[in-house]
Amino acid sequence: MSYQRPQDPYIHSNASQYDERYMQQGYQQQQGYGGQQAVGYRDYPDHASGYQGSYKESSEGLYNSQAAGGYGAGAGAGAGYGQQRNAATNAAATYSYAKPKRGVSKWIKIGVPLLILIIAGAVVGGIFGARAARDNKNNSSGGSSGGSGGTGSGSTPNVQGAALTAAQQAAKNGGNNMLFYQGTDPYGNPSFVSNNVDTSAPAYSGTAHNQSCSDSWTPTNSLTNLRPHPRIMTTQAEWDCLPNKIANDAYLTVWNSTIFNNATNWAGQPTVAYIADGGFTGSGILDVSRNIQQRVKAWAYAYKLSNNTMYKDRLYLELNTAAGNTATPFGQNGTRWNAAHFLDVAEMTAAFAMAYDWLYNDWNSTEQTMIRNAILQYGLYPGLNQYATADGWWKLPANGDGNWNCVCNGGLLTGALAIRGDGDANATATADSIINSALTNMKANCMRGAYDDGTWTETANYWYFGTNAQGRALSALISATGTDQDLMAQNPNWYKTSAFHMYVSGPGGLFAYGDNGPNKFATTANQLMLYSKLSGDAVPALYQRDRADASFDPLSMFWYEPTAKGAYWNGLPLDRFFDDTRGSWASMRSSWTDPSAVYVGIKSSNLTGHQTHGDLDAGDFVIDALGTRWAGEYGSGNYLSTDYFSNETQGSARWTYYRKATDGQNTLTINMQNQDVNCQPTNTFASTGVSQSGDLSFKPATTDAAQFITDMSSCYSQPSGTVRRGIRMLNGRRQVLVQDEIGQSSQITDVQWRVQTNGTISLSSDGKTATLTQSSLTDPNAATGLKASLGGTKTMKVQILSPSNAVFTVDGPPAERIYGVAVASGPGEDSDIPNTGMSALQIRLGGTQSGAQTVQVVWQPQWDSLSAADQATPKSVPLSQWNLTSHN
Repeated sequence: MSYQRPQDPYIHSNASQYDERYMQQGYQQQQGYGGQQAVGYRDYPDHASGYQGSYKESSEGLYNSQAAGGYGAGAGAGAGYGQQRNAATNAAATYSYAKPKRGVSKWIKIGVPLLILIIAGAVVGGIFGARAARDNKNNSSGGSSGGSGGTGSGSTPNVQGAALTAAQQAAKNGGNNMLFYQGTDPYGNPSFVSNNVDTSAPAYSGTAHNQSCSDSWTPTNSLTNLRPHPRIMTTQAEWDCLPNKIANDAYLTVWNSTIFNNATNWAGQPTVAYIADGGFTGSGILDVSRNIQQRVKAWAYAYKLSNNTMYKDRLYLELNTAAGNTATPFGQNGTRWNAAHFLDVAEMTAAFAMAYDWLYNDWNSTEQTMIRNAILQYGLYPGLNQYATADGWWKLPANGDGNWNCVCNGGLLTGALAIRGDGDANATATADSIINSALTNMKANCMRGAYDDGTWTETANYWYFGTNAQGRALSALISATGTDQDLMAQNPNWYKTSAFHMYVSGPGGLFAYGDNGPNKFATTANQLMLYSKLSGDAVPALYQRDRADASFDPLSMFWYEPTAKGAYWNGLPLDRFFDDTRGSWASMRSSWTDPSAVYVGIKSSNLTGHQTHGDLDAGDFVIDALGTRWAGEYGSGNYLSTDYFSNETQGSARWTYYRKATDGQNTLTINMQNQDVNCQPTNTFASTGVSQSGDLSFKPATTDAAQFITDMSSCYSQPSGTVRRGIRMLNGRRQVLVQDEIGQSSQITDVQWRVQTNGTISLSSDGKTATLTQSSLTDPNAATGLKASLGGTKTMKVQILSPSNAVFTVDGPPAERIYGVAVASGPGEDSDIPNTGMSALQIRLGGTQSGAQTVQVVWQPQWDSLSAADQATPKSVPLSQWNLTSHN
C-alpha cells in the first residue's frame, strides 16, 4: 500500500548543515540565531598557528616513504590551540551547526548535505566531495599515479600542538592506539597519517582503564525501579571513570578538548532564539530544539568534569529561557515547544532530560522543579495526547518505520525515564504511561526502520536522525534499567545498519539518494560506537572514531569503548550488495583508505514505502574518483513546495518536481515520462570478494571486479528483459563501465540517458567523448560560501562505445527538466530549485525502438600516470554474458 502522509504534512528545512561562516580563507563571523555571533564551533581542536607543516602529499600516493606525516612534527609548535584553519577544517567545523533561517517561508533552497561530512550528497554539494587544498604536482591531469589513485589530502592537519601532544601522551599512558588521523576533509573523512597506525585486524583487544569505576547498583530490569540519578545514557560510575579513561586514550583526549572548547565558546553567546521555520506546522522550531540540545550536552558535560559553575549557570539560563521563564520570548500562539510539529517537542524533551539527569545532584530543589515541570508540561503531557489521539500520526504502523517514530518515541522515553519517581504522584504516573507507550510503540515501529540487510527505510541521510534517536533511547534504557528491555530483539538485523552507513559513504560523501533532511546539529553517526560496543564488533567504532562528527558529541565519551584497536579496513570487503527488495542497492570501491579511490553506488528498488522521501530513481548511480564526485545527487527539493510530501502515488505532486522526477536522476528516461512508482526491479550482483589488507596503500589486483545488473523493465511498464542496466568496475577498479540494453518495443519511442554533474563539460568534435573537469569544490555538502581548491584540475573522460550513431549533448548549466510542469507553489517559493552550476550529460536515442540497442559508456579518471590498459577500449560483452572474468 502506498504510504500517505496526513493532510497537515510535516515539512522541514532542506538547507545545508554547513553555512557561509566558514570560508576557504579562514573563519568569518556571521549572525546566528537572534543576532548572536555564531562563533567558536569546532569539530576538532585547532592547531597551533606556528605549525610548519610536515603532513604533505606525494603525487606517488599519500602513504609511501615520501609522505612525512609523522606525529612528531608540529607537536608543541605553539602554545595552546591556535586559530589557524584550512578549508577542510572549516568545512568540518560547520558540521551540525547550520545556517539559521529567518521568516516563515523563504528558505534556503540548496541541495543539502551530508554528511556528513554527514554528510553528503547533494549535487550542489555532494557531487564534489574531494579533499581540499590538494597540492598535486601535475595540475594538467590532476590525478594520482598510485593504484586507483593514491593521492591524499594535502590540507594542514587540524590536530596539532598541545592537542596532539596530549593525545600522544594519553596513548603512551594507556598502551592503546595513537590517533590515526590529523585532519579531515569537507566531508568529515579522515586523512590518515602514515606513521603510528596500528594496521592489525580490528578487535576489542586493548587495555581497559577502569580502575576508578565502582558501580554498586544492581540492575533491576524494571521500568519502575530505576537506577538513581544520573541514569540517562550514562551512570555515576561512568562519570567517575572518565578522567582516567581520558588520560589513557588519545581519542578521548581530543574529543574532551573539543567539547570543552565548544562549551566555552557557546557560553559567550546569547540564548538560542525562538524561530518557527516555515511556520509551526512547517519545520517549526526543530533547528532550535536540536541547537539547544547540542549546547546542553556540552555544558552539562563540561560542568561534570570541571565543576566550573560557569557552565552550569549558562546551562540553566538556556533551559530557563526555553521553558519561557525569562524576559526573552520563547513560544508563540499558545505553544512553547510546538507540539504541532512533534519532532520539536521530542528533541527539546531529550535535551531537558539530559540536563536534569546528568546534573541532578548538582541542581538545587528550585532548579530541579523548574526543569522537571518543563519536561512534564511541554513534553510529556503533549506526548500523552499524541498517543491518545490522531495527532500522533507518526505512531501508526503505516507511518512508523522511519525517523519520526524513533525521534518522537525516543525523546519522550528519555524524558520520562529522567523524571520517573521524582515530583508528585501525578508526575510519576505520567512518566509511567509515557514509558510504556513509547517503548511498546518503538518496538513495533521504529525497530522496523532498518531492513533485513541494514539499509535504512528512508534515505542515507535520514538514517542519521532515526538511528541516532534509537541509539539514545537504547542507551538510556540500558543505563536506567540494566537492560534494553528487549528493544534490540525486535530486529535481529539492526546492527547491520552500521555497515549500511559505512558502505553508503564514499570519498565524495554519501550516496545521498532521495531527500537529505533538516539540519543535523546534535545528530551524529556516533551510534555506530554504541552498536559496536554492544555487538562486540569493533569495526563500526574504529570507522567512526576518525570521522569529523565523532569529536564534538559528549555521548562519544560514553559510547566509545577505548579497548577498540586496529584498522577498521583490515579484512573489510570492498563491495557489498544490499539485497532487501524494499531498498536494493550495491556499493563498490577500489580502497577504503585512498581518498582518490574509485567509488560506485547504484540502487534499483521499489519506489514507495520510504516515508515520501524517495525519488523515482531505479537504476540511479554515483561515481567518485580523484577525490571528487562526477555523477551526483541533488538530494532534496524545496520542502515548502506544494504537496511535496503528500503521497507516493503515481499522480503525486512530488513527482512533478525535477529533483524528484526520473529525468533529475542518473538513469534512463523513457518516453519522456516518470518511472512507474509500483515497479519491482530485479537485481544480480557479483564480486571477486576482495577485502582490503591492513596496508593504507592497498591496491586491488587487475583482475578484481564487481558488477551490478538490474532489470528495470517494470519501471517503464515493459515486459521483463526489455530494459536492463549493468555497472561494473574494470581494469583493477580504475575504470567504470555503464551498460544499458533496451530491447525492441513498439511502445518505446524515446530513450534518454542522463547523468547529473557539477563538472565542466566539453565535448569532442564527434560528440563521442565528454571531458569533465573540476578544479575546486564550491559549496561541498551544500555549504553556503565555501570554496576549496582541488589543487589543480581534475579530469574524467566519459566515452560512448556504442551505439555507433550516439552522441553526447549537454543540458545546462543549469540542468532543467525535459518534460512536464511542476505543480505551482505559493508566493516566494520555487517549485523547482534552480540547479545553478549543474549540467545533465545526456544521450538521446529517438524514434521507435525497432531493434534492440546497447548503450555502453566508459568512465576513465585521468590519473597522473595512465597505463595502456587505462587507455584501451573495454571488451563489448552482452549483459547476459557478464561474469567476473568476462572483461579480462
